[in-house]
Amino acid sequence: MTGMVRKALTLASGLAFFATVASAGVPDPRFSTIDPIGVGDNTGIARGGSPAGFDVAVKDVNNAPVLGATVTLNFSASAVKGYSAQNAGTTVNAGARTLSRVATSGSTNFAAKTGKFTNTNTVEVSANGVVLGDVKWRSTDIDGLGGLTGLGDFAYFSGKYLPAISAPECNFDLTVSDIPGLGDFTIFSAEYLAAASGAYAW
Repeated sequence: MTGMVRKALTLASGLAFFATVASAGVPDPRFSTIDPIGVGDNTGIARGGSPAGFDVAVKDVNNAPVLGATVTLNFSASAVKGYSAQNAGTTVNAGARTLSRVATSGSTNFAAKTGKFTNTNTVEVSANGVVLGDVKWRSTDIDGLGGLTGLGDFAYFSGKYLPAISAPECNFDLTVSDIPGLGDFTIFSAEYLAAASGAYAW
């Protein structure tokens, strides 16, 4: 191996090392994890699979947690509505149509108050401005009207639940089947009977 080749390899190795060091602490979508589907409601109770709520774990290029990262859910490309009042720790930006939380330990959990749904991956999830992925979203406030899980939502849900029709937007417990089942009914009825109402931020 010639001296020139050795120097080139050493330089390349050094640059790769410094690139890795420089990327430490920067969110990396390859190592970060996000839930594929978010479930909102009116009361701000964590819904969905196990664990409940929408979970985001922010990692860097070294697979290390990015402490204190700001995680943002961007609903601007979807019909999903966010409520003005959210749980403590969740920030609402009505103009940008986003909800955000600080992942103090490198991860965070959203129990978001939302209305309407999207069955396509149109809700953007980012951390410190780095896009981690796009997800689907649904809510017990299915029609996004009135600021509550109301009669219109009940009519919609029962129209899918009773004849056992596939409806991904009604799969609130995030089971494998998109045919509304008892778990979905339990979640929906809890929100319907709570009659919690609020104003939409957008």
